[in-house]
Parts: sequence; C-alpha cells; structure tokens
Amino acid sequence: MSSEGQKPQPALGQPVRVGGLAAMRALAHPTRVRMVNLLRSEPLSASELARRLKIRFGSAQFHLQSLRRAGIAQKAAERHKRGGTEVLFEVPRNLWIDLGPDAPSDMRQAMNLAYVVELLRRLNADAAEPDPEDAEHDVFTTREIELPSEAVPAAAAALHEFEDRLDKLALEVPTEDSIPFAVSVLFFRVPR
Repeated sequence: MSSEGQKPQPALGQPVRVGGLAAMRALAHPTRVRMVNLLRSEPLSASELARRLKIRFGSAQFHLQSLRRAGIAQKAAERHKRGGTEVLFEVPRNLWIDLGPDAPSDMRQAMNLAYVVELLRRLNADAAEPDPEDAEHDVFTTREIELPSEAVPAAAAALHEFEDRLDKLALEVPTEDSIPFAVSVLFFRVPR
C-alpha cells in the first residue's frame, strides 16, 4: 500500500474492484459519473474538473471527495501552481463496481438513473452535432439473450475482454486528429 493507504494499481486487464454502500452513493449522481469518465482519461485537479463540467470549484471538490472516500478516485500526483500545490486525481481505467446481493434496491436504482442521465446527455450531444461519418461507425444495439447459468461467467468475461481490446486500441493521450468515442456496456439479468 502507498502512504495514502491505496492499493497499487494492477496491470491493464486486472480489474480494480470497489464495492459497498459508499461506492454506490458516490455513483448515484450524474456529475460524479461524468467525473469518473473524465478521470479515467487523464489525471485532473478539482479546479480542472470544475472548468470542464462547468460547475463551481466547491461543488467539484465535494463530488471528488465523495469519489475518493469510496475508493473510486485516487491521488495521482501533485503539481505546483501559482505558489500552491494542486492535487491531481485519477480513476483506474479498469475499475469495476461490485454490487453485492444485499445492495439496497433504492441505491441500485439511483446509480442506474445517474448512469442513464449521463448516457442520455452524451447521446443528445452527439445528436446535436451530427457528423456524416457517424453512420459508418456508430453502433447502437440492444438485445435480450437467454444463457444457461453455467455460461454467465463466460459471457461476462467476454465483455471484459472486449473492453480490454478497446483499451489497447485507445490512445493514452488524445492527438489533433484522434476522435473521442463513448462506449457503454450493460450486462444484467432481466427479471421475468
């Protein structure tokens, strides 16, 4: 463990698992879901998050601390700026949120809502600025499948392998001609 009490980050492909009520509460807000997406891409300070999210600095600090207390955001570095020290935070790209079977249904629903609100914001932003090339590569698909219980772990593993493959294709740092994409993967049991 580091002096901050955080676990060393595993190699790509090995999940960083976080769970519990604190993680669920932290992810039950659309602003924090956006922060997680930004902090997965690059380490940022509270002031940079405030600018990018167009929120007040105090709000950015509050949301960031919620993510940090839950073990989702981690201190990445310090930067000296204008006579002070700015702390940069990051979220592991391969973060998994473990929801236990005893997780309260209202917390699950709040997390689901925050996630869907952020997804809808991104979809609406994409629709507001259409690009003729979008039709060539945008993929929207929803399907319900039936799996035998013994195949469920293999199906989940296949999705994680897919995410790992995308992470290997992704640039560490955006370039002038790179194109940002959002990838959302949902895999959950549908009650009958």
